[in-house]
Amino acid sequence: MAKKKGILERLKDGPVLGDGGYLLELEKRGWVRAGPFTPEVALLHPDALRELHVEFREAGADVLQALTFYASRDKLATVGLENRLEELNRRSPIRPDREGGDPATN
Repeated sequence: MAKKKGILERLKDGPVLGDGGYLLELEKRGWVRAGPFTPEVALLHPDALRELHVEFREAGADVLQALTFYASRDKLATVGLENRLEELNRRSPIRPDREGGDPATN
């Protein structure tokens, strides 16, 4: 099996498509509420986030985000999850593609 190109190598070849619109889509689907968003959905509803990752991949995204931006103890404290920061960072629905599968479903 040929080694996959890294992101910098891929960028040399042309555009790389990223995902986007996570929070708006998750809000529309009822998984997060409007306001100061925290990544609590990754802890409380990981299947909903995983489903959205798969949809972005199917739509052609080359790069997926883990949705851990804004993940700090003080931000997670706004929803009572300040003690789950490490779990959030270790339990991201996206797994590195180490076995040749789709990172959104590994």
